[in-house]
Amino acid sequence: MQWQHESLKPVLEPTYGIILYQEQVMQIAQVLSGYTLGGADMLRRAMGKKKPEEMAKQRSIFEDGAKKNALTANWR
Repeated sequence: MQWQHESLKPVLEPTYGIILYQEQVMQIAQVLSGYTLGGADMLRRAMGKKKPEEMAKQRSIFEDGAKKNALTANWR
C-alpha cells in the first residue's frame, strides 16, 4: 500500500488506509500538524458541528502546523 505521507502509515494501516474513526482524525492532526491532544479534539468537534467559520480556523491551524513540519500542499 502507498501512503500520501509515510507518517500516516501507523495511523491508517490498521484500517487499510481508510479513515474510519474519529480518533484517527485526531492522530493525523497530531502527526502531520503538531496538534496537542486537546487541539486535535477541538478539530474533531469542529468537524462534527460543520460550522464553516470554525472549520476555516482549524484549517488555518492545520496548514500552519503542516508547514512547520515541512509538509507541502502538493499531496492533497
